[in-house]
Amino acid sequence: MHATSLQAYQDYQFQFDQYRQRLADYQIAITQYKQFNSLASQQDALDKVKLLIAQRSNAGKAYVLFLNEKLTENPGIPANELSIYRTILTNQAGYLDQHIQRAPSIASFEDAARVSEQFVNNYEAMQSSYRQTIAAVELGYLNYFAKRFDGIAVKAQALINESRSEATPQKQAVLDRWLLTLSNKHSLYQQKANSIRSTIPKLSGEVMQQDRMFMQLQVQFGAARQDLIESASYLKELENALKYD
Repeated sequence: MHATSLQAYQDYQFQFDQYRQRLADYQIAITQYKQFNSLASQQDALDKVKLLIAQRSNAGKAYVLFLNEKLTENPGIPANELSIYRTILTNQAGYLDQHIQRAPSIASFEDAARVSEQFVNNYEAMQSSYRQTIAAVELGYLNYFAKRFDGIAVKAQALINESRSEATPQKQAVLDRWLLTLSNKHSLYQQKANSIRSTIPKLSGEVMQQDRMFMQLQVQFGAARQDLIESASYLKELENALKYD
Protein backbone atom coordinates (compact mmCIF):
# COMPACT_ATOMS: atom_id res chain seq x y z
CA MET A 1 0.00 0.00 0.00
CA HIS A 2 1.07 3.54 -0.66
CA ALA A 3 1.55 6.05 2.12
CA THR A 4 -1.91 7.60 1.84
CA SER A 5 -3.87 4.33 1.88
CA LEU A 6 -1.59 2.97 4.60
CA GLN A 7 -2.38 5.98 6.75
CA ALA A 8 -6.09 5.58 6.02
CA TYR A 9 -5.96 1.90 6.92
CA GLN A 10 -4.19 2.64 10.18
CA ASP A 11 -6.93 5.15 10.99
CA TYR A 12 -9.55 2.49 10.25
CA GLN A 13 -7.78 0.05 12.58
CA PHE A 14 -7.74 2.71 15.32
CA GLN A 15 -11.43 3.49 14.81
CA PHE A 16 -12.33 -0.19 14.86
CA ASP A 17 -10.33 -0.72 18.04
CA GLN A 18 -12.26 2.19 19.53
CA TYR A 19 -15.51 0.54 18.46
CA ARG A 20 -14.54 -2.71 20.21
CA GLN A 21 -13.70 -0.75 23.35
CA ARG A 22 -17.05 1.10 23.20
CA LEU A 23 -18.81 -2.25 22.78
CA ALA A 24 -17.04 -3.70 25.82
CA ASP A 25 -17.86 -0.58 27.86
CA TYR A 26 -21.54 -0.81 26.89
CA GLN A 27 -21.75 -4.52 27.70
CA ILE A 28 -20.41 -3.83 31.19
CA ALA A 29 -22.77 -0.87 31.67
CA ILE A 30 -25.90 -2.70 30.50
CA THR A 31 -25.05 -5.67 32.73
CA GLN A 32 -24.75 -3.35 35.73
CA TYR A 33 -28.03 -1.66 34.83
CA LYS A 34 -29.83 -5.00 34.67
CA GLN A 35 -28.25 -5.96 37.99
CA PHE A 36 -28.88 -2.77 39.97
CA ASN A 37 -31.72 -1.15 37.99
CA SER A 38 -30.78 2.26 39.34
CA LEU A 39 -31.13 5.65 37.64
CA ALA A 40 -27.35 6.10 37.72
CA SER A 41 -26.69 2.74 36.06
CA GLN A 42 -29.46 3.41 33.55
CA GLN A 43 -27.93 6.74 32.56
CA ASP A 44 -24.47 5.21 32.34
CA ALA A 45 -25.72 2.45 30.03
CA LEU A 46 -27.54 5.03 27.91
CA ASP A 47 -24.42 7.20 27.64
CA LYS A 48 -22.39 4.15 26.65
CA VAL A 49 -24.81 3.03 23.96
CA LYS A 50 -24.78 6.53 22.43
CA LEU A 51 -20.99 6.37 22.22
CA LEU A 52 -21.17 2.85 20.79
CA ILE A 53 -23.64 3.77 18.04
CA ALA A 54 -21.59 6.78 16.97
CA GLN A 55 -18.32 4.84 17.00
CA ARG A 56 -19.75 2.02 14.92
CA SER A 57 -20.46 4.50 12.14
CA ASN A 58 -17.07 6.17 12.65
CA ALA A 59 -15.38 2.82 12.01
CA GLY A 60 -17.52 2.23 8.93
CA LYS A 61 -16.69 5.66 7.55
CA ALA A 62 -12.96 5.14 8.20
CA TYR A 63 -13.10 2.02 6.03
CA VAL A 64 -14.92 3.97 3.30
CA LEU A 65 -12.12 6.56 3.35
CA PHE A 66 -9.51 3.81 3.14
CA LEU A 67 -11.22 2.34 0.06
CA ASN A 68 -11.38 5.79 -1.48
CA GLU A 69 -7.61 6.12 -1.11
CA LYS A 70 -7.17 2.72 -2.77
CA LEU A 71 -9.22 3.99 -5.70
CA THR A 72 -7.04 7.10 -5.91
CA GLU A 73 -3.86 5.05 -6.03
CA ASN A 74 -5.10 2.50 -8.54
CA PRO A 75 -3.50 3.00 -11.98
CA GLY A 76 -5.83 0.74 -13.96
CA ILE A 77 -9.41 1.87 -13.30
CA PRO A 78 -10.96 3.81 -16.22
CA ALA A 79 -12.11 7.33 -15.38
CA ASN A 80 -15.80 6.56 -15.90
CA GLU A 81 -15.65 3.56 -13.54
CA LEU A 82 -13.62 5.54 -11.02
CA SER A 83 -16.39 8.13 -10.94
CA ILE A 84 -19.01 5.42 -10.31
CA TYR A 85 -17.20 3.92 -7.33
CA ARG A 86 -16.34 7.31 -5.88
CA THR A 87 -20.05 8.16 -5.96
CA ILE A 88 -20.93 4.89 -4.25
CA LEU A 89 -18.44 5.57 -1.45
CA THR A 90 -19.45 9.23 -1.15
CA ASN A 91 -23.09 8.24 -0.70
CA GLN A 92 -22.17 5.70 1.94
CA ALA A 93 -19.98 8.19 3.80
CA GLY A 94 -22.85 10.68 3.75
CA TYR A 95 -25.23 8.15 5.25
CA LEU A 96 -22.77 7.28 8.01
CA ASP A 97 -22.25 10.97 8.80
CA GLN A 98 -26.01 11.36 9.24
CA HIS A 99 -26.11 8.30 11.46
CA ILE A 100 -23.30 9.67 13.65
CA GLN A 101 -25.24 12.91 14.10
CA ARG A 102 -28.30 11.00 15.37
CA ALA A 103 -26.42 9.51 18.33
CA PRO A 104 -26.40 12.59 20.62
CA SER A 105 -30.20 12.93 20.35
CA ILE A 106 -30.81 9.45 21.77
CA ALA A 107 -32.80 9.86 24.99
CA SER A 108 -33.92 6.32 25.73
CA PHE A 109 -33.13 2.69 24.98
CA GLU A 110 -36.08 2.72 22.57
CA ASP A 111 -34.41 5.59 20.68
CA ALA A 112 -31.15 3.63 20.65
CA ALA A 113 -32.90 0.55 19.24
CA ARG A 114 -34.57 2.65 16.53
CA VAL A 115 -31.33 4.36 15.47
CA SER A 116 -29.45 1.06 15.56
CA GLU A 117 -32.12 -0.53 13.39
CA GLN A 118 -31.54 2.18 10.78
CA PHE A 119 -27.87 1.19 10.70
CA VAL A 120 -28.77 -2.48 10.32
CA ASN A 121 -31.19 -1.68 7.49
CA ASN A 122 -28.34 0.04 5.64
CA TYR A 123 -25.86 -2.77 6.29
CA GLU A 124 -26.47 -4.59 3.00
CA ALA A 125 -25.89 -1.38 1.03
CA MET A 126 -22.74 -0.64 3.03
CA GLN A 127 -21.35 -4.13 2.46
CA SER A 128 -22.21 -3.84 -1.23
CA SER A 129 -20.26 -0.59 -1.52
CA TYR A 130 -17.26 -2.25 0.16
CA ARG A 131 -17.39 -5.41 -1.97
CA GLN A 132 -17.88 -3.61 -5.27
CA THR A 133 -15.04 -1.18 -4.61
CA ILE A 134 -12.62 -3.91 -3.49
CA ALA A 135 -13.37 -5.94 -6.64
CA ALA A 136 -12.97 -2.84 -8.82
CA VAL A 137 -9.56 -2.16 -7.26
CA GLU A 138 -8.48 -5.76 -7.87
CA LEU A 139 -9.60 -5.61 -11.49
CA GLY A 140 -7.90 -2.24 -11.94
CA TYR A 141 -4.52 -3.66 -10.96
CA LEU A 142 -4.98 -6.68 -13.23
CA ASN A 143 -5.85 -4.44 -16.16
CA TYR A 144 -2.88 -2.21 -15.42
CA PHE A 145 -0.47 -5.12 -15.64
CA ALA A 146 -2.29 -6.51 -18.68
CA LYS A 147 -1.88 -3.16 -20.44
CA ARG A 148 1.83 -3.08 -19.67
CA PHE A 149 2.11 -6.63 -20.93
CA ASP A 150 0.27 -5.67 -24.13
CA GLY A 151 2.85 -2.95 -24.79
CA ILE A 152 5.67 -5.47 -24.54
CA ALA A 153 3.78 -7.93 -26.77
CA VAL A 154 3.32 -5.25 -29.45
CA LYS A 155 7.07 -4.59 -29.47
CA ALA A 156 7.72 -8.32 -29.78
CA GLN A 157 5.34 -8.48 -32.74
CA ALA A 158 7.20 -5.61 -34.41
CA LEU A 159 10.55 -7.37 -33.92
CA ILE A 160 9.17 -10.55 -35.43
CA ASN A 161 7.85 -8.65 -38.44
CA GLU A 162 11.24 -7.01 -38.91
CA SER A 163 13.04 -10.35 -38.79
CA ARG A 164 10.55 -12.18 -41.00
CA SER A 165 12.54 -11.80 -44.19
CA GLU A 166 15.74 -13.11 -42.56
CA ALA A 167 14.21 -15.98 -40.54
CA THR A 168 14.18 -19.54 -41.82
CA PRO A 169 10.73 -21.00 -42.55
CA GLN A 170 11.16 -23.30 -39.55
CA LYS A 171 12.00 -20.44 -37.21
CA GLN A 172 9.19 -18.30 -38.56
CA ALA A 173 6.75 -21.15 -37.97
CA VAL A 174 7.91 -21.37 -34.35
CA LEU A 175 7.52 -17.62 -33.88
CA ASP A 176 4.06 -17.64 -35.44
CA ARG A 177 2.94 -20.48 -33.17
CA TRP A 178 4.06 -18.59 -30.07
CA LEU A 179 2.32 -15.44 -31.31
CA LEU A 180 -0.91 -17.38 -31.83
CA THR A 181 -0.63 -18.99 -28.39
CA LEU A 182 0.00 -15.58 -26.86
CA SER A 183 -2.97 -14.06 -28.66
CA ASN A 184 -5.27 -16.88 -27.56
CA LYS A 185 -4.17 -16.56 -23.95
CA HIS A 186 -4.73 -12.81 -24.05
CA SER A 187 -8.25 -13.40 -25.39
CA LEU A 188 -8.96 -15.76 -22.50
CA TYR A 189 -7.78 -13.14 -20.02
CA GLN A 190 -9.95 -10.47 -21.65
CA GLN A 191 -13.00 -12.72 -21.49
CA LYS A 192 -12.45 -13.26 -17.76
CA ALA A 193 -11.84 -9.52 -17.16
CA ASN A 194 -15.07 -8.65 -19.01
CA SER A 195 -17.00 -11.25 -17.00
CA ILE A 196 -15.62 -9.85 -13.74
CA ARG A 197 -16.48 -6.29 -14.78
CA SER A 198 -20.08 -7.23 -15.56
CA THR A 199 -20.43 -9.14 -12.27
CA ILE A 200 -19.17 -6.41 -9.92
CA PRO A 201 -22.37 -4.26 -10.03
CA LYS A 202 -24.36 -7.39 -9.11
CA LEU A 203 -22.65 -7.55 -5.70
CA SER A 204 -25.72 -6.39 -3.81
CA GLY A 205 -28.66 -7.69 -1.82
CA GLU A 206 -28.52 -10.14 1.06
CA VAL A 207 -25.10 -10.26 2.73
CA MET A 208 -24.60 -14.02 2.45
CA GLN A 209 -25.38 -13.81 -1.25
CA GLN A 210 -22.82 -11.02 -1.59
CA ASP A 211 -20.25 -13.19 0.19
CA ARG A 212 -20.87 -16.11 -2.19
CA MET A 213 -20.59 -13.91 -5.26
CA PHE A 214 -17.47 -12.24 -3.90
CA MET A 215 -15.81 -15.61 -3.31
CA GLN A 216 -16.72 -16.68 -6.83
CA LEU A 217 -15.14 -13.48 -8.13
CA GLN A 218 -11.95 -14.29 -6.24
CA VAL A 219 -11.75 -17.59 -8.13
CA GLN A 220 -12.15 -15.68 -11.41
CA PHE A 221 -9.47 -13.21 -10.34
CA GLY A 222 -7.12 -16.10 -9.66
CA ALA A 223 -7.78 -17.58 -13.10
CA ALA A 224 -7.25 -14.21 -14.79
CA ARG A 225 -3.97 -13.71 -12.93
CA GLN A 226 -2.88 -17.15 -14.10
CA ASP A 227 -3.61 -16.15 -17.69
CA LEU A 228 -1.29 -13.16 -17.31
CA ILE A 229 1.42 -15.31 -15.71
CA GLU A 230 1.21 -17.83 -18.55
CA SER A 231 1.22 -15.02 -21.11
CA ALA A 232 4.46 -13.74 -19.58
CA SER A 233 6.01 -17.20 -19.92
CA TYR A 234 4.91 -17.40 -23.57
CA LEU A 235 6.46 -14.01 -24.18
CA LYS A 236 9.72 -15.32 -22.71
CA GLU A 237 9.57 -18.26 -25.13
CA LEU A 238 9.08 -15.80 -27.98
CA GLU A 239 12.12 -13.86 -26.83
CA ASN A 240 14.19 -17.06 -26.78
CA ALA A 241 12.94 -18.05 -30.21
CA LEU A 242 13.96 -14.65 -31.60
CA LYS A 243 17.47 -14.99 -30.17
CA TYR A 244 18.24 -18.51 -31.25
CA ASP A 245 17.82 -20.56 -34.39
